[in-house]
Amino acid sequence: MFLSIFVVAILGVIGYACHWWQKRQQRQEELRKIIEKRKAEREQSIEFAKSQAAKVEKSLREKIERWDLDTLRDNLQKGTVSCLDVVRTFYGKAVKAHERTNCVTLFVREAEQWASEWDEKAKDPNFKKPSFFGFPISLKECVPLGGYDQTRGYVQDAYKPTKEDCVLVEKIKDLGRSLNFKVMIFDFQASFHTSKQTFHNLFLHATVVIHFMVWKVSSESNDPKILGKTNHPFDKERTAGGSSGGESAILAAGGSLLGIGGDVGGSIRIPCHFTGMAGIKPSHLRFSHRGICGSIPGRPLINSNDGPMATTIKDNVTFLRAVWDDMYTHERDPYVPPVLWNEDLYKEGKKYRIGYYVDDGWFTPIPAIQRAVLEAKEHLERAGHTLVPFKPQNIPFMIRCFVRACCVDGGTFLRNKLMNDIMDPTIRNMVVSYMIPVWIQRLLAMILQNIYPRIANISR
Repeated sequence: MFLSIFVVAILGVIGYACHWWQKRQQRQEELRKIIEKRKAEREQSIEFAKSQAAKVEKSLREKIERWDLDTLRDNLQKGTVSCLDVVRTFYGKAVKAHERTNCVTLFVREAEQWASEWDEKAKDPNFKKPSFFGFPISLKECVPLGGYDQTRGYVQDAYKPTKEDCVLVEKIKDLGRSLNFKVMIFDFQASFHTSKQTFHNLFLHATVVIHFMVWKVSSESNDPKILGKTNHPFDKERTAGGSSGGESAILAAGGSLLGIGGDVGGSIRIPCHFTGMAGIKPSHLRFSHRGICGSIPGRPLINSNDGPMATTIKDNVTFLRAVWDDMYTHERDPYVPPVLWNEDLYKEGKKYRIGYYVDDGWFTPIPAIQRAVLEAKEHLERAGHTLVPFKPQNIPFMIRCFVRACCVDGGTFLRNKLMNDIMDPTIRNMVVSYMIPVWIQRLLAMILQNIYPRIANISR
């Protein structure tokens, strides 16, 4: 009797597993078709960008390509070049950057229309050009642009375009910038590298929008199920960082002068470090989050924010000075504090007391990283600041709290979301760990404490 029940139970489990596997394979095939469709659209989009860039006279195009941020702004303000010529030139620059890094998803065709509208307005002698009139800017894929996807790296969210711009994009357009394109992003935006198992839109206009992610990759690691990985512009065997690695790659490859990334635990700072670019993660809610769909909902303790990325710190300052020049963002979103740019405070030159360390006692950085910290220390000291060494306390506990804060539901949302998607190989082990019941994780932590203390610490 007992044996019969046992056999029936085993057969039931096997039957359920086979049914689940069949349904999953069907779903995977549906998602692959979506990806193939988007890949074809990207190729068409790139050809469109090439053809439009070719419409700009070669000598003018080469001149625009040499201008830095300030020079381009000045010439647009003076009317030396048209917004349309600038947009088309940056189409071409972005295509070249994409060929080096695989960073572009789709170009925004409306960009030319927006640029032409700015050019028409500029013909009126009474028209006052906004501070970033006709300037191309790139946006990370997760920054909502009306009519374009905000997939956050999930294939299942493709072809579900956002209905309206987020507040930040509204402000960017208000400043006269043109949104030219969007770029690649890693699954759920919480990675140190960038691959696109889904896709992102690339739109080009008097303002550009882009995003990427990258980590250590090899030429053999590109997954045929996705758009591929974004690589470092100067070494295809390496990554541009993540999760805003697409943005850092296009900046470093010369495809953009200014872009918007997103940062939770380093997604702006890490890719900027990898590629030698400059970026900043402002305090939470310095920019509005209204209309932005988070990659992991219900994460109140680890907050993200958008921020500028550029080739120099000065260019980031120029952007922030313009964005925080009025109450536009606060008036559109009352949760954003009514704090304007303070030029006096910026120029005050206050000297700070800054703590630093080269080893937290948990993950020992490679010598090159430690050297970089010490070089930064020397630069700050020469600028008159006081640098104080300190030793971070109780790192294992801090890491455990961080992991729990990132997934307050124990990873349930991510597990369900990714199991219904095409999973990037680099996160497969993480998803499998979320399938283990919590009580088993605690038991494994006790067993592994003296063997793999790091894994045990995270499993508690």
